Order: sequence, then C-alpha cells, then structure tokens
Amino acid sequence: MTDRFLPELPQAITPLERLLGNLWWSWTPAARALVESIDPIAWRAHRGRICAFAASIPRSRWDELAADPEFLGRLDAVVQMLGEYEASADTWWHRNHVEGGQSKLSGVAYFSMEFGIHEGLPIYSGGLGVLAGDHIKSASDLGVPFVGLGLFYRHGYFRQTIKDGRQHEDYPEQTPKSLGLTRAIGAGGQPLQVFVPIAGHNVRAIVWEARVGRTRLYLLDTNVSGNSDWDRALTHNLYGGDATMRIRQEVLLGLGGVRVLRGLGRNPDVLHLNEGHCAFVTLERIREELARGLDFETAHALVKQQCVFTTHTPVPAGHDRFWQELVDEVLWPFRSQLDLGRQELMDLGREVPGSNQQFCMTVLGMRGTRATNGVSAKHGEVSRAMWAHLWPDLPVDEVPITHITNGVHAPSWLGVELQALLGEHLGPDWQRRLTDPARMTELDDLDLESLWSVHGAQKRRLIQLVAARTGAQLDPNALLLGFARRFATYKRGDLILSDLERTIRFMADSDRPVNLLYAGKAHPRDEHGKDVVARVLAAAGHPELAGRVVFLPDYDIGIGRALVQGVDVWINNPRRPREASGTSGQKVSMNGGLNCSTLDGWWLEGYELEPLAGWAVGSPDPSDDVDAGDRADREALYRIIEEQIVPLYYDRGADGLPQAWLERCRAAIASCLPAFNTDRMVGNYAEFEYLAGR
Repeated sequence: MTDRFLPELPQAITPLERLLGNLWWSWTPAARALVESIDPIAWRAHRGRICAFAASIPRSRWDELAADPEFLGRLDAVVQMLGEYEASADTWWHRNHVEGGQSKLSGVAYFSMEFGIHEGLPIYSGGLGVLAGDHIKSASDLGVPFVGLGLFYRHGYFRQTIKDGRQHEDYPEQTPKSLGLTRAIGAGGQPLQVFVPIAGHNVRAIVWEARVGRTRLYLLDTNVSGNSDWDRALTHNLYGGDATMRIRQEVLLGLGGVRVLRGLGRNPDVLHLNEGHCAFVTLERIREELARGLDFETAHALVKQQCVFTTHTPVPAGHDRFWQELVDEVLWPFRSQLDLGRQELMDLGREVPGSNQQFCMTVLGMRGTRATNGVSAKHGEVSRAMWAHLWPDLPVDEVPITHITNGVHAPSWLGVELQALLGEHLGPDWQRRLTDPARMTELDDLDLESLWSVHGAQKRRLIQLVAARTGAQLDPNALLLGFARRFATYKRGDLILSDLERTIRFMADSDRPVNLLYAGKAHPRDEHGKDVVARVLAAAGHPELAGRVVFLPDYDIGIGRALVQGVDVWINNPRRPREASGTSGQKVSMNGGLNCSTLDGWWLEGYELEPLAGWAVGSPDPSDDVDAGDRADREALYRIIEEQIVPLYYDRGADGLPQAWLERCRAAIASCLPAFNTDRMVGNYAEFEYLAGR
C-alpha cells in the first residue's frame, strides 16, 4: 500500500493491512466478524472508523492476536476470500458483456456529490449518498468496470447532538488517513493532483483513493498548501455553504472529476451523473473536444452520447439554481475556453433559453446527456410532467425521462442471522442469484419458527444498541415501530405523534405495548425540520411515553443498519408525490420487517408487487389541501396501527408464534429481495443506459 494507515503490526498479522485497506470487509460477514473480534468494545465505540479503532488497540493485544492460531487461521481465510473476489473473472459482467476477452465497455465513471459506503467513511448526508455507496458496491460485486468520483469532506456533513430539546451541529475534523484513505497514484507513477479553474484562478486538489471491492472511489481534496483559505474550505463541509460555495464545489466535482480520470489514464465510455450537482462534467468534456478541434455543436453532440443522468428530486425547489452574476464570477475564464458568450452559457442551463431565468444544474444535466431517468416509476412520471416544457413538441407521456427504481445492496443491509438462514435454505450461492424471482419462490416454505428466531436475534441487537446509546431499556417482546430518515417537513416525521392522546392510548397498553424508535437529522439551516425533531424529542420526554418513544441521536449508516434489521414495522409517511424513491423501507422488507407507508416512491411498486409486505396509508393521489391531506393520512395511519398492525402482531398460536404476521414477513423477503436490490438496479443501468445504442 502507498500509505500506512494502521499502526506497526506484528509480522504475523500484517495481512490485516490488505484486508482493512479495502472496504469489501464492510459488507462481508466473515470479514466484519473478524475485525470486530479484535476488540468488540472498542469497535462499537469508534463506529467503524478503522484507524481510530486500530490506534486504540494496545500493543499487547496485537501481540496476543499474532500468537493466536485460531485468529491467524480466520485472518488467512478471509484474506484469501478477498483475493479470490478481486481476481475472479466469473462475474455477471464477464458472463454477459465480455466477448472474446473484450469488454463491451472500457469503463463507467460515476460522479456523485456524496458516497455513503460505510459509517466509517462519513462523507455522506443521507439517501442520495447511501444510494451512491450501494451502487458502487453492487458494481463491484457484478464486475462492472467502474470508478466513482466525489469530494473528500474534512468535516463531513455534521455530528448531531441534542441540547435543551433541540438539534445542534458539531463539525469534528477528520483526515483522509484517519479514515483509511490513501493517495491516488497517477498514470505517471506519482501522487495525483489536478488544477481546476474557479473564479479566475486555478485551485489545486490532491486525490484520495478508497478501494471498494473491485472498484475504486477517487475523492478530490483542496485543503492543501498553495490554496487560499477560501479554496481550502471547498472540501470542508458537505452541503454546508451558501450558493457561492455550492457552485464552486460543483465546478470542482465536475471539471476536477474529469481531470482526475485523465490523470489516472482513464477514458471511460460512459459518464454517469448522479443528480444535477455533477452536470459541469458535460462542460469539461465539451472543452476537451473543442481543444481537439471540434466545433461546439459537434462537441456537444459527441459528449451527449457519452453521458447519462439520474435525477432524484421531484420537488422544483430541490434543484440547484444560480443567478447569472454568480455563474459569471465562477466560470468566466473557463467560459472563454468554451467559446461561449454569457447568454449562450446561461441558456445551456435555463429552462427557457433567451429568458432571464437562473441557471439550473438539472437542465444542464438533461440537455448534456443522452438518457435521463428518475428513481421509481412514480418519480419518472412526476419528472416527465415537471420537465415537459423542455420538450414542447412532445406529449407529456413521450418526454424522454424514463425510470430505474432504486434498490439497496443486500449484503450490506441484511442481518448476519438472516443471511445465514437464507444460505441454509437457498444454498451457498444465493447472493449470486439475487435478481432471480423464481429462485426466491423457494422461500415460500421457509420455516416460520426459524424466521421468528432470526428476527428476534436482530431485534435484540438493536435494543442493545439503543441501551448503549440512550440508556433506554426496550422490551424485546413489545411491537417495535421505526422511523429514521432526513427530517424534512414533507416527510412528516411527527405525524404519528400529532394526536398525542391517541398515540398514548395505543402505545401504553400494558397487554399489547408498542415502542417507537426515531433517528434522523434536519439540515443545519432547516429550522422547520429542526422543529419536527424538537416535537419528537418532546414526545419522547412525555411522562406517559418515556421509555416507549426513543430518539437515537447522530443517525448514520450503522444506526440505520441496526434499525432496518431489527424493527417490526417501518413507518414512512411523506406527502405525495414528494418521495422520489426511498430505500429504507426496502431494507426493512429484505430483513422480514413490514412497511406502513403512504403510496409514494418505491412503495407504490412494492405494495403492488406484494400487498402482504405491509400496509398502504391513505390514497395514492395527493390532496390539493395540504392540511386536509395531513389529517386524512393521520387518521388512516392511526386506524391501521390500532385495528390491523397491533392485533395481528399479538395474535399468537399455541406455539407462541404470530403465524399470520410471520407469513407476511416471509412474503416481504421473497418479493423485495429480488426486485429491490442494487444488483438488479445496476444491471438495469448497464443494459438500458450504459450499453444502450452501443
């Protein structure tokens, strides 16, 4: 390895450096168990941050492990697994898209403002980043020739603390080496750096590398000597600045990301832009083609054929827009290399060219790519209507915006107990056939008692985490509801608490108790979202709900993983149609939990596929009257919980099992696992977008 990020280890266990230098360990049960066994208490304390964890281990423990034949045997076996994984040519991509030893694509470069691969690499804020992390992990598992491009955030998103009943934000510093990253090496054999033109001068960025199975993730970092304080701050915080900071970060990602590829000697056939933040990629590619002698129109058409675009936002206000003065300030020297006037450049991002509108990154992305997709069937429909004016000659249903429904990386989110049970029932190769619905029909006779036992183990692990983090002692036999996501107001995090008297009535029943776990963050500048957090915290402190409603602070991937594996029912009630997809409910279904959600995003498809997988809250059609819609959905949610969920959970047979409940759990796994995993999703991207037209 180029840089040492672990302490000096005894010779016998130096293979740990190879293992921990690849995030493959984070989604491989045998590897995760090996790492945790080094010191389980320290592992939980450091929340997956490899270097901090390793630094906390005393030398005596390393020496003890180096002399332990059992540990050495396990280490050797896991490192061998990693080597076989990296070297194997028996992958989905090789079987389907390599002919005569020649891959149909030279590669795919995937650009994203955030990547949520593991809680130990905190450069993500929420769903968009976790989706990007799951995408890159499945690309690795499938053998797709793939690299990721993003930014390294020295302060991450933020650490959430609770003081006086309100959310507060802390920004502890983290260094790349402390997170296990190493310097990327360029094609010439030297540590890679690039220079990006921003606001009239070149900003220097060095590049860090994370190994993610067979794939690589490259992260630009401007906190380096030679840069001004302002330029250094570009990679301090994720989503932490104003419009000026945001556009500069997006220029860094778009222009800088392409320059990183060139510095690595890579020329991938496909550039995948994950949301509008990345759309400046298209301008940098046009600049390259102009430098080769093409005219602008020809260059634009060529670049368009190379790029694909995914939009994630069904809310108009959620798309980045910048005024002309700011675009001029940041891009004027670069604009001259594109041979464009001020209005010509602005028109690339205006919904109506020739107007005085702001520059919209989503419009730039759509106009500069050959394919645009939403992330669920409903989101595709909403996006076609939202952006139909960009294609004024087409009927709405012919607007060229398709959809590929999001999924989740099953090995990362399934509980180890359930993975073991699936392996026993489906055979050791079950993960290689995740996308085969016919294979999953074999789950129809999965033993319900075994499923109940597995779920109980995962639920107890969640309850232990809650106790360790909050001191709350939850009853493992009580029905456990979960709600965890970003606290944006449209997600209505406190809907279930909005009639507190009624909530107390069904939750505090001593014969059929109900507990409710919350986790999530509001954006630092979203005061309305923080108000929702405050109302949840107030309810958790209510004398009749204390110990029944619990808020887990500082939500991250680790907390999310424990929640989706251990809850009985997942509550999700966004206002329709504002949920582009959502993936947390998919993780719950895969683990045998049930969903209780408004019909939006992925759940429209999930509920249609298998109604036994949960309950639909309210009508699929949005209400014109927001307040009336909230009241109707609240009533529907309460009635489902009181009249269906609670009675069904506590309806036990002579064997003590909730038979009808477990049949639903089994159906949820069998339907969701093949339909909503990222192996299926990445396969869809490969066949319908990456390879389309080639």
